[in-house]
Amino acid sequence: MTPGTRVHIEVNENMVPCNIPESILLGSYLGVVARDPILAPISFSDWRNKGLEPFKKRMLAEVEAKFEFPTNIKHWILQSLGVKWRNFKTSLKAEHWDSRPVEEIMEAVPAGVDSV
Repeated sequence: MTPGTRVHIEVNENMVPCNIPESILLGSYLGVVARDPILAPISFSDWRNKGLEPFKKRMLAEVEAKFEFPTNIKHWILQSLGVKWRNFKTSLKAEHWDSRPVEEIMEAVPAGVDSV
């Protein structure tokens, strides 16, 4: 996408994007936005947390800057962002979470590393 160009999104009667190439581009971009640590911080435990409201507005503004769509699908876009955000948090936890107790981890500190 060239800077300043907005992609037009058409929706069907269920308010779901229906033009295939543009819909794929929108879905991909929503995934990028949902994984951005500045726009969508993972420190919140739930997408419905009121503290996320300013971030949701900023995410929606980012999407509106790149895509042209009817205002009545904003709810769908936020739902999609929420699903992608939650899936990203789940994949991060699956990849990086250590289920051992902290005490056990601290006992296994390698030689030469402070166990502060």
